[in-house]
Amino acid sequence: MHIGGSAEAARLMEAVGVNADGVRIMAPKAEFRTILVKGLSAGAANVVKQQMLSLGGEAAVASGAVNCSVDESDALLAGTEKQMLRLAESLTRQPFGLSALGEELKTILGPKPEKLVCAGRELSLKRPLVMGILNVTPDSFSDGGDFFDTEKAIGRAKHILAEGADIIDVGGESTRPGSAYVDEEEELRRVMPVVEAVAADAVISVDTRKSIVARKALDAGAAMVNDISAGRDDPGVAATAAEFGAALILMHMLGTPADMQVDPRYDDVVGEVRDFLAERAEWARSEGVESVVVDPGIGFGKTLEHNLELLRNTPAITDLGYPVLVGHSRKSFIEMLLGLPVEERLAPSLAVAVEAARRGANVLRVHDVKETVEALAMARALRRV
Repeated sequence: MHIGGSAEAARLMEAVGVNADGVRIMAPKAEFRTILVKGLSAGAANVVKQQMLSLGGEAAVASGAVNCSVDESDALLAGTEKQMLRLAESLTRQPFGLSALGEELKTILGPKPEKLVCAGRELSLKRPLVMGILNVTPDSFSDGGDFFDTEKAIGRAKHILAEGADIIDVGGESTRPGSAYVDEEEELRRVMPVVEAVAADAVISVDTRKSIVARKALDAGAAMVNDISAGRDDPGVAATAAEFGAALILMHMLGTPADMQVDPRYDDVVGEVRDFLAERAEWARSEGVESVVVDPGIGFGKTLEHNLELLRNTPAITDLGYPVLVGHSRKSFIEMLLGLPVEERLAPSLAVAVEAARRGANVLRVHDVKETVEALAMARALRRV
């Protein structure tokens, strides 16, 4: 009988009758981890390999690293979580700059965020959160114009909440590929009536890259800011979020919405996106933001393969130690893969949501709230977590 990780092992140990201390000691041994470390010197790679082998784990390095016939090597580490933690501790005392690697491994293996604080409200991260999309725009790719009317938008917000959304993301500027910039006066005219009408009853995220829009929305009761530019368009967004104690979502985007899909290229899409998000998160923290969420930016300056590679490697983003948002719903990469028009992308969007959650995503930004809530609940029941 296959056991699916430490949580399932702990449940079965309790059923067997193992005492609490035994469960605490033994359950982590059922959690197997595989971690890729890139760009080690040959000497460092040898140290890592020998340390990991001495702990009963495995470390695959380039064959030339052993006799130093190559200058550097990646290392693929494989072992239980306990072995990885012991490796991390041992590396903090090693030469070749490996102490920094040891500290990074501790971060990767450390406890994940358990809650998201949004302007005084707390959202538990013990299960994935569902963020319902509300585009108050005439030109968004999926539902542009459907809720451009204020009364329809307010009605839609209440419907999203009734369907089980944890967060409602209200946006007044389309950021689809090729979209044009919207000035702050028009953006405020679109979003403020909705925020004012429903903020008392819901956790509202304002999807904006402008600090003045963020400020007015937060002052009206919004609790989060979702900035696709990660503070690059208007650095004041971070200070504004910090002032209100709001959560700040920072997304990776190559270029701008107007040009992001014009031949996007990366040498290592996962590594580059991860490094970008790490840098922007540290910047936001330095500006006083306590609740940072990172978003790899599916569809924002990425090809089909870039998007798939990022989704496959969601754990590489969660390893940064911040809650991770995935915004995949109905996007064009689904059409590229399956040839489906936007109105027929529900089933693949649900598949991505469930798989992203399984790989560690904390927030799923979606159009189809009810269906996503149900799919995630079913997946959790099957995993018994």
